[in-house]
Amino acid sequence: MTDTPKNIFIVEDEVVVAFEMTDILEDIGFTVVGPSIHLEDAKEKARDGDIDIAFLDVNLGRNKTSKPVADILRERGIPFVYITAYDPEQISFLGPDDRVVKKPVSSQKLIETLRRVYPNLET
Repeated sequence: MTDTPKNIFIVEDEVVVAFEMTDILEDIGFTVVGPSIHLEDAKEKARDGDIDIAFLDVNLGRNKTSKPVADILRERGIPFVYITAYDPEQISFLGPDDRVVKKPVSSQKLIETLRRVYPNLET
């Protein structure tokens, strides 16, 4: 894990939310990988992308979740945060160390989340 993230991967099936998050993160100086709105694209980017941290929507529609993406990122040692409207106890595959941030997500909430993973983050 790097000391300061530069490349942030977004997996979010709601296009408007994905682009709002992209705009927020790019406006404060990050490079966004994606966003991926489909599971297969997300898995491919998770395997091959230059990613420092990821924000993963839990529910990707049509009975698909971001768990396979999280598994790939975990194997690569890349930190991730679930972004969701669900409460943590509603996520059956949530690990004990997994982070969850409730929607809606504001720029302040994204920055606070990044600072929890990267305490020395300057924005």
